[in-house]
Amino acid sequence: MIAFARSLRCPWDAIVWWEMWRIPFNLSLLVAGLTTIVVIEFIGGRMVKPGEDFVEPLGMILGVIIYAVGANVCYSMGWVTELVWSQGDTSRTEPLRPKVFRRGLIFSVVLTLLPIPIVVFVWALSGFK
Repeated sequence: MIAFARSLRCPWDAIVWWEMWRIPFNLSLLVAGLTTIVVIEFIGGRMVKPGEDFVEPLGMILGVIIYAVGANVCYSMGWVTELVWSQGDTSRTEPLRPKVFRRGLIFSVVLTLLPIPIVVFVWALSGFK
């Protein structure tokens, strides 16, 4: 009876674990995103005439919102796929959670920072003007 009760609780354990790590995930993407925005604005401001915008501000705000929602939908796939892979017995996948989280976090942060080398490359092609 105890083993049966434990197996019923296991899926919730996985969901709770993933949701507890959502905050550090979002904070990491926030720092990476703000870094990307600052660098793009700094470099972009040197690539356009004074008074012009390198990126449309409303477009950037909308893009940030869409990116944040998309990142969190993809993050939710962590516990969804764990439940699918484990067929509800998350004790089988529990040891893999930290590794999957770290890889997903690294991928997400790199993806968030990716515009920086692209903008630097474009800036270099323009002769750093």
